[in-house]
Amino acid sequence: MANKNITIDEVKRIAKLSKLDIPDDQLDYYASEMNKILDYFKIISEVDTSNVKPLTHITDQYNVVRKDETNECIKNKEFIDNCPESFGQYIKVPKVLDKD
Repeated sequence: MANKNITIDEVKRIAKLSKLDIPDDQLDYYASEMNKILDYFKIISEVDTSNVKPLTHITDQYNVVRKDETNECIKNKEFIDNCPESFGQYIKVPKVLDKD
């Protein structure tokens, strides 16, 4: 990695792209913090990863799903009978939307 430092103009540009309003008196602070982040990346890039296999997941686990089998369903009448309010084959529920 090149030894490039983040400038005040670059902080302003990044802030604009990120839709952040950074006060002028804090631009030096953010430039310094961004340079620290880049320094950490420089340290990480020096680690030898030539013998490390690429991974797609950090663990060997995979999705465990049950077998898709049909089961007996509850009968409509039993279902309606278990509801607090119903009329005919319909379930009465509280109103959730106003027309106002």
